[in-house]
Amino acid sequence: MARLENWTLMTRTDLNGNSYQQLAGKVYGHPMANHETSELCDGHNVITSKLVDFNLNNGVAVTQSGTVYTLGNKK
Repeated sequence: MARLENWTLMTRTDLNGNSYQQLAGKVYGHPMANHETSELCDGHNVITSKLVDFNLNNGVAVTQSGTVYTLGNKK
């Protein structure tokens, strides 16, 4: 399971005026990390896809792409 550290919650608006939320932060342990391109590798800054579930009490967020993040320290 991927982990986000130093994260922040962002609210965005799409072209149709609908708002949605994403997370930005440093990723660790992402299952799709590519060490050849450094994409999603530990310590890199990422912006997630749209959030479909965000539970701050449990420290877990699920994105539209299906990635489940545990939430570490907030920025």
